[in-house]
Amino acid sequence: MATVTRKPWTADELCRLPKGWGYEIDSGELVTMGPAGGRHSYVAMNIGSVLREFVRSHRLGTVLGVETGVYTQREPLETLRGMDVAFCAGDRGRRAARTPGCLGFPPDLAVEVHGPSEPDLQRKVAEYLAVGVRAAWVVDPEAESLTRHAPGESARTWSHPDDVIEEPVVPGFTCRLRDLF
Repeated sequence: MATVTRKPWTADELCRLPKGWGYEIDSGELVTMGPAGGRHSYVAMNIGSVLREFVRSHRLGTVLGVETGVYTQREPLETLRGMDVAFCAGDRGRRAARTPGCLGFPPDLAVEVHGPSEPDLQRKVAEYLAVGVRAAWVVDPEAESLTRHAPGESARTWSHPDDVIEEPVVPGFTCRLRDLF
């Protein structure tokens, strides 16, 4: 019986793949996700815009989008995840904005907008928190809800349009849930 050995993927190889599709590496295996779609992109852009406006006006760091890559595992095989929106505070934010490839450090806030081709988001959130992400949002465009995860805290969900979201990782930030949809 023949044994097939697949070569593990690396971040360098992933960066050379065609644009327009979402890619991640999960323990060396390539994960391909279809284009995000209008609703997903609309919500991700709204979240990024609301955060960016606040972060810039208060000089708190940098907001990144468009599948910002972050390593959640390097050994024995790479796991590289792509966030929809990310916030990096202070000097780390300035460094992130100049990074040509994937971030070599975790952002302070990771945002995932749930989509039909999205792999298990609970697993991604656990990976983000394990590598030092201080808070992770999972946003559900269909339910128009946001669930916040942070180390040592119970998950908190906002689901009413008038709910006020406060994010301690972005000091002073608040917005109404409706502003994200």
